[in-house]
Amino acid sequence: MARVRILTDSTADVPPDLVARLGITVVPAYIQMEGQSLRDGEQITRAEFYRRLPFLSQTPTTAVPSAHEFAAAFRSLVGQADEVVAILLSGSLSSMLSVAELGSQEVPELKVHLVDSRQLAMGIGWQVILAAEAAAEGATAEEILVMLEDLQPRIRILAVLDTVKYLVHSGRVSWARGMAAHILRIRPIIEFREGEAILVGQVRARRQAVERLLEMLRDWGPLERLAVVHSRAPDWEPFYERVRALYPHLEIPVSEVGPVIGSHIGPAALGIAGILASG
Repeated sequence: MARVRILTDSTADVPPDLVARLGITVVPAYIQMEGQSLRDGEQITRAEFYRRLPFLSQTPTTAVPSAHEFAAAFRSLVGQADEVVAILLSGSLSSMLSVAELGSQEVPELKVHLVDSRQLAMGIGWQVILAAEAAAEGATAEEILVMLEDLQPRIRILAVLDTVKYLVHSGRVSWARGMAAHILRIRPIIEFREGEAILVGQVRARRQAVERLLEMLRDWGPLERLAVVHSRAPDWEPFYERVRALYPHLEIPVSEVGPVIGSHIGPAALGIAGILASG
């Protein structure tokens, strides 16, 4: 039976304990700030990034790993795997997929299956985790690909941002560009689905935002998986306890959003990422 390993990029924000336990290979993306280009998770920690972010004179920019770096990651799996399923940041947001494809061509001895996650953060992360669990149980690459096709439409990710400022500066979301400067203190609630960020609510008070998130979570109905996500939000722990009380039968990991996605959503974002029950 062919041995299958799972690879992703650092924007998946899979909690480190799960990366280690499931043997997931993570290729770091880059955050560019104050004249430095830093490898996400290696040359800058989440704690340092969010500490520095509010005081930067210019909004950070991001960059994908090089084809050579992807090739090195694939090459490191030769001998450990016969096939690799690489689940990467949404193709609508980044050139990550095309660069990874170039990298895979440098390692012809390894069969690589590239998957557009059509997601970000734990929207990718859940796909990576379930794929790695399936691989550990002996699933073939083809079986994992079929599973991901079924899984992707059932993934939901919602977050309240503490400010729209970073989205406006990123220029990546059209509705954010249309928001006037005098409403920057509005807290948008966004859903990311099928490669698109959708504005689903706007609130002013943080407490109101949390209640709205919980209401929308209840509307999701039965869930297979659920995670709490945040970008160094000071109130993530009480929010986590309330989420856990709603779904006591689920193991609910906590994912801290890394610098690449964090540069677009800003600090103190709070959210949920789930998989709707099938059927």
